[in-house]
Amino acid sequence: MLFGCSETTFLINSAKRIGSWGDEPTYKVGNPYKINGKWYYPAVDYQYDEVGIASWYGPGFHGKTTANGEVFDQNKISAAHRTLPMPSVVKVTNLENGLVLEKVRINDRGPFARNRIIDLSKKAAEELGFIKNGVAKVRVEILEDESRKYVSSDQKNNYVAEAAEVTEINKKNLLSSSEPKEKVVEKKTEENLENSILANKELLIQVGAFTDRRNAKTLTEKLSEFKAYINRVFINNKYLYRVRIGPINNLDLANDMKRKLFELGYTSSHLVMK
Repeated sequence: MLFGCSETTFLINSAKRIGSWGDEPTYKVGNPYKINGKWYYPAVDYQYDEVGIASWYGPGFHGKTTANGEVFDQNKISAAHRTLPMPSVVKVTNLENGLVLEKVRINDRGPFARNRIIDLSKKAAEELGFIKNGVAKVRVEILEDESRKYVSSDQKNNYVAEAAEVTEINKKNLLSSSEPKEKVVEKKTEENLENSILANKELLIQVGAFTDRRNAKTLTEKLSEFKAYINRVFINNKYLYRVRIGPINNLDLANDMKRKLFELGYTSSHLVMK
């Protein structure tokens, strides 16, 4: 156990030394970083909800600078997390005794050993009743509204214009110009409408892309008749919530739906092939 504690302390100290976070507390998501051969990818994630092992830290770091420039106080409730923005606010439940901390402010990075998911301050560990044990099984849930209060004004952009992967497929381009004209004229059957370029692929309509999941959810509710859904992706160190419709295996139907969306005012809608 002594070796394990020493290893954990060494890894945390190493992580703090690689950063240059300045002297003043700031809102920070951060770039991907590597500790002990493993990569970590900080990101805004308002769906975060995880069960795992919590540890605590205190005496060795009391009075030192945290990863976002604050001064760590072991006698105040705070925590370190490997990827959530700093500050973020989370709810922590000790699943072993039922004790709950409703609001824990994350302002540091860690832990980096034994697959632990959160490193709590000494005070937080006392409140959750696992000081003596050193670790506990917990559930960590991000509090979206409380966390958003810390986002700086220049990072509160809600909508992201995303380039279309496929703007539109023109059926005429699928035919070779060298073929005789009489071969171009075919009976308009259901089979012909399902363009061969769609074989083994999905054709979707993307209506919008947002960094704020609430906006994406609102849009899907407005487009319920189209059975719109949210596709979450990780791009440029943050999550992007794309509102999509499909899959559709009929090109004419996809174009008709896109035209209807344009008429309803969703002029950024475009076809996407996956």
